[in-house]
Amino acid sequence: MSAMSYIALYAKDHSALSELLENVIALLDDLYVDDRFSITVLGTNLLFNDSTVTEKGIHIENFRKRLRVKGVEKIVFIKGVSADEIRGFMYKMASKDETPVSSEHLLVGALQVKLKSPESGGLEMMEKNISRVKDVYNEFSRFKELDVFGLEDAIVGFILALKTESNVLRMISPIKSFSEYTYVHAANVSILTIFQAESLGLSGEALYDIGLAGLLHDMGKMFISKDILNKDTKLDETEWSEVKKHPILGAMYLSKLDKIPKVAVITAFEHHLKFDGTGYPDTHRRGKRQHIVSQLVAIADFFDAMRTERPYRKTVDLQAIVLLLKETAGKDFNPLLINNFLKALNRIGAFGEITCE
Repeated sequence: MSAMSYIALYAKDHSALSELLENVIALLDDLYVDDRFSITVLGTNLLFNDSTVTEKGIHIENFRKRLRVKGVEKIVFIKGVSADEIRGFMYKMASKDETPVSSEHLLVGALQVKLKSPESGGLEMMEKNISRVKDVYNEFSRFKELDVFGLEDAIVGFILALKTESNVLRMISPIKSFSEYTYVHAANVSILTIFQAESLGLSGEALYDIGLAGLLHDMGKMFISKDILNKDTKLDETEWSEVKKHPILGAMYLSKLDKIPKVAVITAFEHHLKFDGTGYPDTHRRGKRQHIVSQLVAIADFFDAMRTERPYRKTVDLQAIVLLLKETAGKDFNPLLINNFLKALNRIGAFGEITCE
């Protein structure tokens, strides 16, 4: 991780980097089994030579996340690997756009290779990953811990699928029945949030955490009665009070889970707060602004909710949604982020010329 950080900041031939690479090669000499050493990503775990790494720490967690964001499932170092081979691998790992590739003594198993097959396009990837989210949500109960492994796979899939399909509006899935709203909406919000974050120049582990925050923003609704959530008429005051508890319930639940990034907990709590400090839950701290990821998720949440038919409301036309976003910029939403979102949609040709003045 230190070597990758140096590569991101300095030239590839920096003397400090060369020293770090020599240390890496020296460490590998003690790790080879039958002239090979492997690192495997398995869900939320790292395996060294097929044995789970039990040590915890920020460097190990960041390394695991970086591998997953890059779509790398396995690395195999073969005895004789050179500093140049490791340097090339680390350069691509540290790069925003480069994909790690295999060399003679360093083999890389990457999901991106699978995605390039003609039968596996972005839309097909989306269907498979939304199916993963569905399975996690359907198996969830307040007595069973959330399957973070399944959701992590989905986030990686979303990030990679967006690289194969430029128009995000073709990626977000239509909701075919009211019963599937919760998990499909969660997936759509995650995709729209990743899209916004990438348009702001974010990448790597940050993009992964932001996608997971979008996917889990409504986790608290899993603790709200389905009779209330699926009601086909207007909620009464008591029912609405129950629904408004879901940001607190979601944040409380996520805060108890290991390996959930803090930004996901914050976003679950804040996504219904507004840019001007109003909204819910009432924190009695009206001067406190939402976290920027909460602001991104709030825009994605509103956009997908408006374009989705609900029991009590028909879908809203895209141009009407744009007008609503413009009208509420500065009050409900950060006007700079609204402007960025609409310009990003315009750049990919989602619809006609859009500006936010």
